[in-house]
Amino acid sequence: MGRKQKTTNQILTSNIIPTETQKIARVLGSRGKNLHEVQYYEGTVTLCSLPPKFRSLVWVKRGSYVIIEPLESDKIKKIGGEIVHVLFPEHVKHLKSKGIWPKEFENQEVPDQTRPSGDDSDDQIFVNTNRIRNTDDDDDNSSSDEE
Repeated sequence: MGRKQKTTNQILTSNIIPTETQKIARVLGSRGKNLHEVQYYEGTVTLCSLPPKFRSLVWVKRGSYVIIEPLESDKIKKIGGEIVHVLFPEHVKHLKSKGIWPKEFENQEVPDQTRPSGDDSDDQIFVNTNRIRNTDDDDDNSSSDEE
């Protein structure tokens, strides 16, 4: 079994429990160059790097949860840790059942890849911010319809 296959099996099948030095964090967004901005359960925000073994296997999305190994180095001040494990919904359920899941993350749902079926509100419609919206066109059309 190759390294890539071992890493894939480890990600999907293991029920990892963080050690005393590791922390659970929520991903706020990607900053490029395999750096992700994460928020710890205490509220602290820092940058964390994604190790090379995960780069071609796992997509870390905004709102997902990860386990971080904090770095205690004076040389690197901007990067606060390294992602050790990306948590999927099954991992989150396992950590909740063990009582390890932080209470600060209890009320927040694990991001779901599917769109909610019963909610058709306009709040979830994507708005393209790269285009200028002309509200004058709507007024011209309504005045011509009235005549």
